[in-house]
Amino acid sequence: MKIMSSINQFFSEIGCHFQCYNMGRIIQLVDKQTLIDFELNNTAWQSPFLQQSWLAIVFWQENAQTDKSKSDHYVWFLKLTLDEQAKLNLAARDDFLRRLFDALEHYLDDAQQNKHQTTADKLQSLESAMKDNPYGFQPKEAQMANFHAIVHQQLSLPASQYYPNTQEYMSGQNGFVQWNQLGLQGIADFAARLDESYNNGTNEQLIINNIRHLPLSPFQVLGACLENQAISKALTQAIYEKLSQTLEQRSKQENRHSALTSSEPLEIITVCITSIKASAQSRDQKLQIQLLTTVLKSIAGTDIEVLATIAGRCWQRIIHPEILSLFLEALANTTFINQGQSYTVEQEQVQRQGAFNAVLSDLMFIPGIRPHILEKFRSPERSEQLTQSIGAFFRQSF
Repeated sequence: MKIMSSINQFFSEIGCHFQCYNMGRIIQLVDKQTLIDFELNNTAWQSPFLQQSWLAIVFWQENAQTDKSKSDHYVWFLKLTLDEQAKLNLAARDDFLRRLFDALEHYLDDAQQNKHQTTADKLQSLESAMKDNPYGFQPKEAQMANFHAIVHQQLSLPASQYYPNTQEYMSGQNGFVQWNQLGLQGIADFAARLDESYNNGTNEQLIINNIRHLPLSPFQVLGACLENQAISKALTQAIYEKLSQTLEQRSKQENRHSALTSSEPLEIITVCITSIKASAQSRDQKLQIQLLTTVLKSIAGTDIEVLATIAGRCWQRIIHPEILSLFLEALANTTFINQGQSYTVEQEQVQRQGAFNAVLSDLMFIPGIRPHILEKFRSPERSEQLTQSIGAFFRQSF
């Protein structure tokens, strides 16, 4: 038997089909050649999160008598360590491939000795065996719901039982009060099937027509599901209008407030975060940049959760010159409104510098972003606060 050289080889040996998904910053399908090049250390991982690549491998047995919509599906969740160039760490790669080889040997031996077992039983055993290894992880509930929805949609599998209720709710025909009856999985299914029809329109059109009426909680959940979807200009515009409406209302009602000092502005922060997530994969980059600019210039623009969301979901837009300037200045002046406690001036400065260092360290690990940040660091137009934060960043990092 050949030593394992790739995940692709492993599934060829056991006669299974598979699909790979990026589970890091957002959930995305990874084409097989990209995975092979990454495993062979030919290319860097383009969207590392916490200096690791986070993967989901969905596999199933398919033959001439069955199709993938009728097959049993299994999944591994894996996180693999990256080196300083965001390429697969060679020691980690070799150890993982060794474990794959051991799993293959065990699978083949088991198939030979337990011929009475069904293929489904054997694959389920293989799924469990690879879960119990140092490279496995368990997604959080919301991420799991989105992953489930995306995989089912892409493999032409049925949506959950909660999907029809979500469609009915989003249509607004019974108002928008009874959102507590919706299931997270139903909203995730709804977001993964934007082009599916409902009455005389589509799911996407339901959102465009009714997003301004959605209460904060269902809007927040929907936004966290839309972050994994490439949305249209029309839907991005609807999200942007809801954001603008919220900011305008707060501005009219609370002109006397110059900073976020009460519990009321937490709603503004939530709307900003949700709008960022919902538009994270917009096909209209110009409009997305306009939305991010609006957020960064708003009263919520320096909030740490807002800034962390931009860095985590919109890393590809951060290198836009205007966005990067606003982002760095905001990060150097980070506020912690939703932390639930107060800080002395000294403690807040330590917190602010810690946030600055953590967010930038994560961003600068992503291939292609570091040069843009370093260039902005040298800008003569940077503020004194940003200059101090940059100095402290280099002193603590190197």
